[in-house]
Amino acid sequence: MKIKVQDIEVKCQIFHRKVKYSRLEIKNGVLNIIMPSGVDDYDRLINKHERWIYQKISRINRLKIESQSKKLDYSRDNNSFREMVLDYADKISHDMGLKINKITLRKMKTRWGSCSSLGNISINMRLKYLPESLIKYVVHHEVCHLKIRKHNKQYWSLVSSEYPDYKKYEDELSIYWFLVKDLD
Repeated sequence: MKIKVQDIEVKCQIFHRKVKYSRLEIKNGVLNIIMPSGVDDYDRLINKHERWIYQKISRINRLKIESQSKKLDYSRDNNSFREMVLDYADKISHDMGLKINKITLRKMKTRWGSCSSLGNISINMRLKYLPESLIKYVVHHEVCHLKIRKHNKQYWSLVSSEYPDYKKYEDELSIYWFLVKDLD
């Protein structure tokens, strides 16, 4: 279904789950409303968070437009990409005095990378199409999670010790997402 938030039309999906509280998520430009079973007052939830929805969807629309001026790099094969990621991960983790348990490269639907509590790092294969500086940033971002699990103030402080302009990198990653999200 579609809803109107100020001057923007927003694609919306409603899910009922075994949750205590209703919440909103925006994934790939779609507003997901997660509600407890039997609760249907999503209009109230949308109205309460209208400003937040508008800001997020406006940002996504702006990034989609910016993505049209970007080009993907198809020159890297899987092996050279794997070597690049492993080299960066080894150097970054060594410099930070951290130990990575295992690195996996796989296709991921909604993120560039992840880090488990066991020290396993997964990197999205679609990252291989991006500029090398963004690949290095994502590896650094995930290695930092070995030390601090959550995206809290201390975490971003750790990231900013190497990338003081990390918000620029985060925006660039968001822009490129629109170019690679549907690639095989």
